[in-house]
Formats: sequence, C-alpha cells, structure tokens
Amino acid sequence: MARHGENIRKRKDGRWEGRYIKGKDSDGKTHWGYLYGREYAQVKQALIQKKAESSYYLLNGRDPTFSMLACHWLRSMEQGVKPSTAAHYRYTLERYLLPVLGRYRVSELDEDTLEQGLLAVFRPEDGSHRPLGAAMARECLVLTRRICKYGAHLRYMRPVEIVVRLPRPIPRATQPLNQKEQTRLEASILARPTARGLGLLLCMQLGLRIGEVCGLQWRDIDLKVGVLSVRRTVQRICCGGGKTRVILQSPKTPSSRREIPLPRPLLESLNALAKTQGGSGWFLSGRAEKPVEPRSYRKSIKALLKKAKVRLVHPHMLRHTFATFCVQKGCDLKTLSELMGHADASITLRKYVHTTLERKRKELNRIYPAMRVKTVQLE
Repeated sequence: MARHGENIRKRKDGRWEGRYIKGKDSDGKTHWGYLYGREYAQVKQALIQKKAESSYYLLNGRDPTFSMLACHWLRSMEQGVKPSTAAHYRYTLERYLLPVLGRYRVSELDEDTLEQGLLAVFRPEDGSHRPLGAAMARECLVLTRRICKYGAHLRYMRPVEIVVRLPRPIPRATQPLNQKEQTRLEASILARPTARGLGLLLCMQLGLRIGEVCGLQWRDIDLKVGVLSVRRTVQRICCGGGKTRVILQSPKTPSSRREIPLPRPLLESLNALAKTQGGSGWFLSGRAEKPVEPRSYRKSIKALLKKAKVRLVHPHMLRHTFATFCVQKGCDLKTLSELMGHADASITLRKYVHTTLERKRKELNRIYPAMRVKTVQLE
C-alpha cells in the first residue's frame, strides 16, 4: 500500500516501487517514471533525486534516444560550420558513437552508462573497428559531451559530467625530409617541370596544404609581382551511407587565407610552365572544368617521390618539412606562422617544427664549447 503523498508502495514480489512525474506533453498528459528497490529508504532517496531532476530538466516529458538527440544536434550545428566539419561530425557519429550509444533513451544516460559506452567505442570487443587512437578518442568524447549538453539545454536530461581516460598518444616516428632529400627531389622535378611536380614544391617550399594546392587557379598566382594567394581548398567529404563527394570551400581558417611571396627559382619555373600550359584554369589540371581532387594528387606525389628515389612520406609531411627547414635557417616564428596560415604561432611551434640529431649536436656544442684542460703535475 502506498504511503500517503510519497508515491511509494510495496509490491507483491516484496520490492518497493516509487513513482514520479517525468513531465507533461503539449496535451497536458502526465508521463510517469518508476523506480524499484529492495529497501524503502533506497527507493525514497532515489525518488527524491529523480523528482528534483524532473522538476526542471524533463518538463516537456519527451524521452528521445541518443541517436535522435544527436541528429537534432547535428542539424542545429550545420548552419554554423563548414561542410567538411559537419561531414566529419556525421562520420564520427555514424561510425563510432551511434552503434554503441544510439539505442539508449536520454533518461537512461547517466555518467556510468556514458563512460562505459565510450570505453566500448575506444576498444570495441566485437571487432567492429580498430581501437581508436588518442585524437579520434578525444573527438568522440568531445562530441558526446556536446550532445549531452545540448540535451540538457532542451530539458531532455540532466547535465552529466563525463570523465574517461583517453588512450595514450603514440609519437610518430616519421621525420621531415632532410636537406639532401629536398635537394634530390627538387632536382628531379625541375629536370622536367610539370604542374603536379611544381605543386609538390609549393607544399615543400611554401608550406601549402594538399587541398590548397588542388584548389589553386592560375589567376591566384601573380607572376609579375611574384605572389601566390591562397583563396580556396578542395576536399572529399563523407555524405552518409558510405558515399563521398568532392567540395570546394574556403581555406581551413580565416588565417589560412594568405598571400605568399614566391622564391625566385620557383617563380621562374612557374613562368616557364605558364607559357606552355596557357596560364589559365585550374593550376594542377590546366582545365577550366574542375580541379584535381586530393585523393588523386596524393598518388601523383607518391609517384614523384619514387621517381626521385626519396623516402616515401605522407604529403602533409612536406608541410612539416617546410616549417622545420625555415626554423633551421633562422626564420622568426611570427613570419613562419603567417606563411603557414596559423592564427597562433604556438601551433606552428608545437605541431610543425621538428629538429634533427645534427642540429641537437650543433646546439649542445655551441652551449658547451671545448674547454682547454691544463695538466697538473704532482711533485
């Protein structure tokens, strides 16, 4: 029998049942929630907490699944982010988060459920995907927090504090191209200059991203003044259902829209190429219809590295090569940051500047120069 005013009763199976109002819909219909326990005090304590939560966070009485909430959040976000960013969010949700958390109702999402779910995403026991690295695991954690915060904003759920240990980042062993490799690669390309070969030099000697090179048009290169303008980028994005498409959009950040002076040897090669190619249309393809996409150009870069008999590196490592080489030659960090299109010089220093064993040895020898040791004769 229920105790007066508490909505707690003892069931025939011996358990205690507590009932609370989760909310009301637009028609005024009440939605009830239920709690069960072996002890009266246990149910009473849990009921007090649920009543406190529901009095503010579940006033609308709706209880969507995490999947529905995530889709609602994504639609609200798409208006304020670039298409590539929205596509990345969608891919992360569909590939990793929704298969694990999508079926849960928001009323079931407490800290333990979310944290255990994320651990299952990081290290799946069913082998649905490989264990996540530190960067993707952090992306999943951030997305989950943002979606839950959005759910609390809509009063679907109470705020939750998700604390989970991320996988340790694994240092990358790949090093930028050294000076000998750069010289060999440059000589191989300039022996028979092509647009794709000079595009590689734009990555290695100006720090352009591969998408920025693909988005380059001849009108972006002022051969008279010797200045290259970065105005757009080409990217292949996921559009759901395992399908992708190529998009043309503004550079990665506002700081990525930049003007870069061309070194004299590179300017001369571009002038010669413009005379043979016509100097119009897309830089890599030479046509006006459409640009070369990054996936195709990566294959070209790999072939150029092989032809020059240079160590195969990821195309983005050419950008690292530029940053490291500039620092070794004494370029100040502020100038280098602007050349690379970074809003903050600390990004350049933290992510793109590498050192070498030879430079470490040189610096230590400079700090600790050779000292003359006097021989002391004992009488």
